[in-house]
Amino acid sequence: MEKVDHKALSRIGDELTDLYLDDRLDFPAFQRLFHEAIAVCGPDNDSMEMFCPFTKPKGWWDWMVQELQKTPSRRVA
Repeated sequence: MEKVDHKALSRIGDELTDLYLDDRLDFPAFQRLFHEAIAVCGPDNDSMEMFCPFTKPKGWWDWMVQELQKTPSRRVA
């Protein structure tokens, strides 16, 4: 099992929430934070679910799912 940098993941989650609460979360910021999170924990980590509540704007969910599908899975069947 790969080690996850929980401090970095927490920082990403905090920034995501802060931008949202300040009404400054735009799509480029969402994309940047999403890719940072994948780099920190990988696409298969349950922590990636923290992005789900922020995918309300049209197209954000579809983009997120496509990005997760592009990233090779590390899970073994």
